[in-house]
Amino acid sequence: MTRRTVAPPEPRSHHVHGQRFDERKPMAAPGIERVPRVVGEPERAWREARAGGAEATSGRRRDLAARLLAGPSPTIDDSDPASGECVYTWVVEDACASAVLLSANGVLDVRDLGASELTRLEGSDLWTLSYRMPRDWRASYVVTAHRGDGLPPWWAAADRRAIRLAAMAGSPDPRNPLRSATMHDTAVSVVEGPAAPAHPWRACPGERALSVIDFAATPARRAWRVWLYEPPGSSSEDVLPLAVVFDGQVWAQALPLAGSLDAAIRAGALPPTRAVLVDSGDVPTRWEELGVPGGATDFVLRDLLPAVRQRVGISGDPAQVVAAGASFGGLAALWLVALGGGQVGAAVAQSPSLWRFDLAGPLLAAEPARVELQVGALEPEMLGACRELRGELARHGHDAQLTVVTGGHDWAWWHPAMIDGLARALRPSRAEGPLP
Repeated sequence: MTRRTVAPPEPRSHHVHGQRFDERKPMAAPGIERVPRVVGEPERAWREARAGGAEATSGRRRDLAARLLAGPSPTIDDSDPASGECVYTWVVEDACASAVLLSANGVLDVRDLGASELTRLEGSDLWTLSYRMPRDWRASYVVTAHRGDGLPPWWAAADRRAIRLAAMAGSPDPRNPLRSATMHDTAVSVVEGPAAPAHPWRACPGERALSVIDFAATPARRAWRVWLYEPPGSSSEDVLPLAVVFDGQVWAQALPLAGSLDAAIRAGALPPTRAVLVDSGDVPTRWEELGVPGGATDFVLRDLLPAVRQRVGISGDPAQVVAAGASFGGLAALWLVALGGGQVGAAVAQSPSLWRFDLAGPLLAAEPARVELQVGALEPEMLGACRELRGELARHGHDAQLTVVTGGHDWAWWHPAMIDGLARALRPSRAEGPLP
């Protein structure tokens, strides 16, 4: 089927602080090259249960269906750990569906949707799909069912964005208790392999009330909202490190960053640290202002940091001020280091959208800072760009680290890796490697 595509926006030039910064290109290329689908055990067992007469076949399949639905979702076959891979298998019961799609972050390929559609087991209401993936895989996903006649919406959609929206229109897996969220506060399920990095900082959204700071609009900028996280037992006079975290509305409302910070501080993985979670606005505003040298970067440097320092005690050591964010937010974290004039001494940039800007020159021209780039192995263009940037910074003697996670462009791994990155940035020993 031939897809129509929407022309991407033209790259822009940004004039900030007397300098010109040109966008490289306006959007990232598709990621995954091949969907790792395999024939799973449910399909093989269902065929084998056909031996004998109709009554025997029906009984065996009925027993098999009960076993398949009684287990966890997905089931994970880790019988060959030396291979470094597992077989992850989903079984979905839906009597009314005419098609079912598994939309797994970093794996769904809009150019080959059939590879992510579940197979209906003959004569049943069961649908199944299996992937062979690394043992340390972590990803969010939803199950999207089409009921009725006609093409499923993901086949009828006209362009890449519309296809993805149609594919992601489903629901979390009811048999999987692990949950995350998307940028738009939509619940998703999470699959974790047996060797996925530990996530000991899980918490529930809404566990912690955060202070809201509203900045009124001025002739120079729009209104902004920021959430302030204070560690348990601290007072406003305590001089503490500060984390500036972008896409604050996600971390404050959909994902429980505050509860995770509480857990990490209680465990001693993080020192008591304040955090300001910076709202990025709606989608058009985010594209316009986040991850560019002006916009959110100017707001944080000119308005937010001075206001926070007036309100609470913040360390005067730039190494104790860390910028963090994912995607455009990761790019924004790097801009804070590059243009901050030494105010921000570290950045945790998760899946930074380096296809949009070349940050090597601005970072090398800035005060030396500690930079940790985190990126998913299933987002190859960003992985290549992060390797290139880390190498360029390291060649010039800058403190730059690269952490590669088996995942896609995904809040499911950004959440635990955010805590780990902040802990490494603020740990006095600057020890490397994953946290225990």
